[in-house]
Amino acid sequence: MGHQWVGAALVGMGRGHSGRAEHAARTGRHVMRAATRIEVLEVYCGTCRVRYDDRQALAPCTGAVAARIA
Repeated sequence: MGHQWVGAALVGMGRGHSGRAEHAARTGRHVMRAATRIEVLEVYCGTCRVRYDDRQALAPCTGAVAARIA
């Protein structure tokens, strides 16, 4: 199995005491409109955490290999 790429994103929650921020902190999720643009800070493998722009991204996913052995 290969890398499972995910993006760490910066999503605005509003200023001051924001109900959106409180809900996101409590539930760990935030729903946005489909057309919302977000800033992606970093792309990495969600399994082994290797960065997409790292040369190790060319190697097999070490997290996937460990999961197959277990």
